[in-house]
Amino acid sequence: MNSRHVLSGGRYPVLRALAIIYVIGAGLAAISTVLTIGYILFGPRFAWTDKLIMVVGALAAGFFLVISMLAIAEVLKLFIDMEHNTRMGAVNRMSMPAGMPTADAATSGDTAAVGRDGGRMNSFHALDEETAEAALLRGH
Repeated sequence: MNSRHVLSGGRYPVLRALAIIYVIGAGLAAISTVLTIGYILFGPRFAWTDKLIMVVGALAAGFFLVISMLAIAEVLKLFIDMEHNTRMGAVNRMSMPAGMPTADAATSGDTAAVGRDGGRMNSFHALDEETAEAALLRGH
């Protein structure tokens, strides 16, 4: 694996940036929904029943907008994590000696065939082990 990806915060920085933008957009949509409800209640001169109907509509629209934007951000992070897990699984599969059991043998009760580390490779120092959530929190 190329070390430039590890130093730059991992693979797919544009997808991570899009996920961050969607999370920020969801926060802005929530704030604008609250401001819109305040404007509807105290701004125009409508009857209270009309104001109530508009408030319920604005609240429903804001709720679905925020939920949709957060869902899109989570799907982007899911794709990044799936790629990372697939890559780690391939590295694990290629690095096992011929006599090491697979995960099926380790879960079937054949403990004599499993190595001291459970059949997994524990030295991934050169590989990117960062999750998408950690990258979002760090700003990458």
